[in-house]
Amino acid sequence: MNTILIADREPAHRQQIRLHIAGRPEFRVVGECGNRHETIRYVNALEPDILFLDVQLGGDRAFDLIQQTDHLPKIIYTADTELHALQAFHHQALDYLLKPCGAARLDAALQKAISPTVAGTLQQKNPTQSPYHLNFFVEDGKRLRRLAVCDICYLKAARDYTVIYSTHGEFLSASGIGSIEQRLDPSRFLRVHRSFIVNVECVHACYRDVGRFYLQLENGQEIGVGKRYVSNIKPLIL
Repeated sequence: MNTILIADREPAHRQQIRLHIAGRPEFRVVGECGNRHETIRYVNALEPDILFLDVQLGGDRAFDLIQQTDHLPKIIYTADTELHALQAFHHQALDYLLKPCGAARLDAALQKAISPTVAGTLQQKNPTQSPYHLNFFVEDGKRLRRLAVCDICYLKAARDYTVIYSTHGEFLSASGIGSIEQRLDPSRFLRVHRSFIVNVECVHACYRDVGRFYLQLENGQEIGVGKRYVSNIKPLIL
């Protein structure tokens, strides 16, 4: 069962989406929100799998809104115009729907939310060939420097950017952390928080404190594991 939260300024649009989902037994609406603060609170408390988010919720600040949540669901943005479409896909949009949302477009967006990722499909088609790169190029002053993936210790989201912490220093990437995650080997790099991806080989210890998991890296850095991501590290615990 995939849980859904609907966040929209207009009750009529929330109702339209809710009634459409009512006919899909594989989905369940767990809540509705009509303002910014309510949405942040509900996303963190309910941890929905999918969020329908009005791009103008909170006065054109929906993209900032999702940066403030501890939980990061799959986001289907809704809007009155195509004006924010490009910006939405830079903020990890699963889809972008124009209001009023037609039944066919809603079905397509919902299907996309439960479909396997492209990376997963590639691995199935080419089980012996890894789709992941061993090296990247990062900005280093006025030049692009080659950075071996194995030298990356962890990555931290910085709004629309990502800070890469490596054995050779820190580098800033203009790509969002979600985009970079798709290019990293999940057997080596784990998303442990909406703002952090860690290289498992750089983790020195894992411990629980006050009901929450923490990772301690070899350099002493400690990173808290978000509720949604605990399942990513449990298979590594014997």
